[in-house]
Amino acid sequence: GIKCGARSLRKAIEDPSDVAARTDMALCAMYGGQALANAKLGAVHGFAGILGGALDNAPHGALCAALLPHCIETNVKVLETRVMQTDPALAEEGLRRYAEVAAACLGSKGASVGDLVAWAIELVAFCGVPQLRSFGLADADVAEITLKSMASSSMKGNPVQLTQKELEAMLRAAM
Repeated sequence: GIKCGARSLRKAIEDPSDVAARTDMALCAMYGGQALANAKLGAVHGFAGILGGALDNAPHGALCAALLPHCIETNVKVLETRVMQTDPALAEEGLRRYAEVAAACLGSKGASVGDLVAWAIELVAFCGVPQLRSFGLADADVAEITLKSMASSSMKGNPVQLTQKELEAMLRAAM
């Protein structure tokens, strides 16, 4: 599913009549739905659920897209530092999985997680996804939204447990 979306999202946006691209996106959506139904969610959905209830006219998909690059970046940084010191096996497995996603999205086994983050940020911009501030999220809301999000069941599925400070920084980066 990731490969289908990575290769076809731009094409489907640039040319909505591109049947192959739209087919890839339909498959991506189906596979993504199946994966989400069978796996835990994470920080993106932990925040998106709370933000969706707190902000007016903030589509769930746009919230998720705005958060995704910053979530990847935060998770990887924490895996490389704090988790590597306390649980190297967990850190290495998490980083291996992110490397697989980077290779799938960028079509190169040599793609780094940094390349993945840059690609995701650029793709979100290409798709015209607004930053969270445009939906009405203010700096003054960050602490409360973070605390509520930390209690959500979705947050428990994040590949690494993030601190309030790390989550607040992630949310601010998406603003």
